[in-house]
Amino acid sequence: MKAFVFSVKSLNAEDFEIIIELLSNQTFEDFFIALKNAIGFTDNELASFYLCNSAWKPKKEIALIDMGQDDDENNKVLIMSKTKLNIIEDPHQKILFVYDYIKNHKFNIELIKIKDRDPDIEYPNIVKIKGKYIKTLTPNIPIPVTTDDDILDEEDDEEEILEEFDVVVDNISEDENDTDDIIDEHFFEDIADKTLDDFENE
Repeated sequence: MKAFVFSVKSLNAEDFEIIIELLSNQTFEDFFIALKNAIGFTDNELASFYLCNSAWKPKKEIALIDMGQDDDENNKVLIMSKTKLNIIEDPHQKILFVYDYIKNHKFNIELIKIKDRDPDIEYPNIVKIKGKYIKTLTPNIPIPVTTDDDILDEEDDEEEILEEFDVVVDNISEDENDTDDIIDEHFFEDIADKTLDDFENE
């Protein structure tokens, strides 16, 4: 019986890596459970493995559960519990692992070695875990902090607005007074030009 040795790296944490060994007759579900526990995921989310070519382009999906997709035979999605690792033919096989389709945790997996089974080891076997995976990928949105200076600036702005408003009101009042003066001036000029006969005729 052969044992496959895989290197698992995160696309979101450069210093994170898992080295894991599995037997060729174990399933991708065994692989999934071992990875989930090693990474530290405690929730139950959907996941998939994707067998990739040398350029990491996905060629075949191996899903956790059957989603009932009506794919043709060539593109049919495989199920983890029914698919053994011995379907891997490339000694340097690249695999993309996606956990939680919403948060989209992605890991690059490479087959780095094929060796004989060690009868003293229980598989899957976690050889090494380097670093720690950051499980929360949602970016933190900074909360605006209001300082005393900000409050003083706002008060100064309000005072400036009120002062400008007072100036506008004063200008309007002055314009109205000027208009009244002009009307009064013309009124008395008209009266001065009239004679007594004019008033009697009116």
